[in-house]
Amino acid sequence: MKLLAPAAVLACVVGLAATGCSDDPQSDYCEAVEEHQAELTDLAAADDPGAIFGALDVYDDLREKAPRDIVDDWDAVVGPLRDLEQVLSDRGVDPSTYSAEDPPDGLDDEARQDIEAAARKVGSEQTVTAMASVEQHALDVCGTPLSR
Repeated sequence: MKLLAPAAVLACVVGLAATGCSDDPQSDYCEAVEEHQAELTDLAAADDPGAIFGALDVYDDLREKAPRDIVDDWDAVVGPLRDLEQVLSDRGVDPSTYSAEDPPDGLDDEARQDIEAAARKVGSEQTVTAMASVEQHALDVCGTPLSR
């Protein structure tokens, strides 16, 4: 009887270890990176300046599945993009056709300033550095770039 107890404990530990792998956040994240790579590649190759907003749902999914060490970087990428998307939407501006040099007719100065401020946050050093970090993390940890 005493010999069965350690064997039973060992079997449980081995069983937990095997099932624990399927709940590995790193593995789940890397699978998501691989699943979304083709879509992100297509969006990156698009000539449409508004295509970046098409990536936001993918970015949200990756952020939700990201391991803790990269979540803050995903937040720093997604937050400013969502803010810019919202400002453009609130002002009735199509991101695919907007040009700061030739803004749409009827866009007042306040709206233009709001859009430009939100766009500066997207292009800020913090956002650009965060994007570089998530891209490097995907490559280093998952062995897969976010896009090809």
